Amino acid sequence: MMKRALALVLIFFILANLTGCETMRKKFTRKKKEPVKMPRIYQVRKYEKKPTPELYKKHYAFWTSWQSELISVLGQNHKKDMRCIEEIIGNLSDMQNILVQEKADQLKTHIDKLVKVKDIIFNEELTQWNKDYVKRTLEKEDRAIKREFSYKKVKDYLKVSYEDGA
Repeated sequence: MMKRALALVLIFFILANLTGCETMRKKFTRKKKEPVKMPRIYQVRKYEKKPTPELYKKHYAFWTSWQSELISVLGQNHKKDMRCIEEIIGNLSDMQNILVQEKADQLKTHIDKLVKVKDIIFNEELTQWNKDYVKRTLEKEDRAIKREFSYKKVKDYLKVSYEDGA
């Protein structure tokens, strides 16, 4: 009886090996290699970037948007305050680069005041006193920059190229 059971089990294993196991067959078959993708090569061309009235208007519009947003949401979200003041100073710096030296120096004084506001926002928690001071400074600078540096006021002070100061 034992020999018969052993013979049946042995026959079963032989038949299982002959029919094969799908996972074993997959294990020993070669897999197709993925085709190597060629990297795209871009030809870099040197181009002349000139300060244009449209570029000044764009940075002025961005500055106005970020400034009004910071004034309206000041103190609600610290990360938002930090992002707004960075964008404000960045756009004013870009406007300053487009202006001739005389007007750029005038704008620099306003940027310096906003850098002090940036330091307060980044380094300190906005207490009620700080918040009032920052908000008053932002509103004051907003009015001053709009009064002195709108496109109509500075269109005669735009640089011809970035290399020369004129």
